[in-house]
Amino acid sequence: MTLSELRNDLGSSINQTDSSGDFVSGFITTTEADRWINQYFEEVYKWYAVANRDRFAVTSTGDTVEDQATYTFGGDATDLLAVAWVGIMYDSTDEDYTKVIRRDKTDVYLTGSETWSQSNPIYFEKQIYNTSSEHYELGIEFPEDCIPDEAVTEGLKVMYIERPSHMSDDTDIPEKLPSEIHKHIITGAAIPCFEKMGEYEKAEVMRERFSQITMSFMVQEQSLNSDTTKRIRMSRRDVNNFYRYDR
Repeated sequence: MTLSELRNDLGSSINQTDSSGDFVSGFITTTEADRWINQYFEEVYKWYAVANRDRFAVTSTGDTVEDQATYTFGGDATDLLAVAWVGIMYDSTDEDYTKVIRRDKTDVYLTGSETWSQSNPIYFEKQIYNTSSEHYELGIEFPEDCIPDEAVTEGLKVMYIERPSHMSDDTDIPEKLPSEIHKHIITGAAIPCFEKMGEYEKAEVMRERFSQITMSFMVQEQSLNSDTTKRIRMSRRDVNNFYRYDR
């Protein structure tokens, strides 16, 4: 479905179309409709992408800096949507990356009993303000015992889910999402529409439906590369992680 078709379907959901079924800018404006469609496109995308990370994950490398704890990523990873995997080389003679495990900082400081080292490193996710782009970027932070003590070229490797392209032209489509998933975008976009209209019960119904839909294709989604149904089990860590980035 194109952005224009998504907008028309949204208009149909909130009873704001003309006799031809086309969206009519009114109490809900075209600008608002497009903004909310893009917002929930990104929301659907991140859930679907983590369920199919082999298809969606992109790899980037960066240099480690001696005694530097916090890192952001350049190039296409500047505006990454979520981190899928992190590896590090602590020594320039290392031939392989050591996998770094993500932990929640609040969990660590809550119990105070966790231990870690460079042989079993962990990282925290962190929002870092970029003064050049004037917006926040998702980065990683190493705790004290896991901070690199040597600069290594391409010593940091990250697999990440890239943020999808914003739809602005009527002919734009939700990239990388199969067509049967597009309808879920409309379900989500209807939530703020009903809230603005004061239809809070309808908004809550759509919110519950959207939540059930997104969780359902985390458990089972139809593989694009197979005629059979692929079973997916979503870890609680990933569920908690990706809920943190609701927009």
